[in-house]
Amino acid sequence: MIIITGASDGLGLELAKTYKESGKKVVNVSRRKSEYADDNLLTDLLLEQEITKTVERILAMGEPIELLVNCAGVMSLESLDSISASEIDRTFGVNVRAAMLLVSGLAERLKNDRTDIVNVASTVGLKAYPDQAAYGASKWAMRGFSQNLQIELKDTNRVVSLCVGGFNSDIAKKVTGKDISDPENWMNPSDIATFVKQITELPKSMEVTEIIINRKSAS
Repeated sequence: MIIITGASDGLGLELAKTYKESGKKVVNVSRRKSEYADDNLLTDLLLEQEITKTVERILAMGEPIELLVNCAGVMSLESLDSISASEIDRTFGVNVRAAMLLVSGLAERLKNDRTDIVNVASTVGLKAYPDQAAYGASKWAMRGFSQNLQIELKDTNRVVSLCVGGFNSDIAKKVTGKDISDPENWMNPSDIATFVKQITELPKSMEVTEIIINRKSAS
């Protein structure tokens, strides 16, 4: 089975659709249902106790875990002189802490099943942008977490750090309230989902540690 956090929206939704259409069983872990999931484990990823319950429900499932995609994420936009503790907690809670707790709780199962793990980071974790200190730092942290997993799970699992640039989604709109003005110039999340599926279907003898995908700039 394929477990995807945040499969109710954005890239997570496209990943769920892509794997579902290929005949895979998809499990969504998020606050809202995904139309492409076979099982929806409705979870507030900011709450440790809910993640613990979700881990227990996953462990109770009989099917091997083929792939875990930590895709759930939130964006933060705060000026340097207005950074708040609550926003740091929210951003790191969803973007990093939830993935760490989920992997930790499932660690033995993931090792036994030789599960592929894809951690969705961002190109913001490679460079900096104004007003994105918390968001950028959380994506740097996600890359660091992926590198640590690559060491700790080197004998059993493939771990991919996926650093994605600008694609057409509502993640920024949820913060700014504004639609992308030129969606045709942003990557299509369905294309990214197709690429992720291709990577995870490579023979187990092939290892991909980090992928960087940027949108092509207009010439």
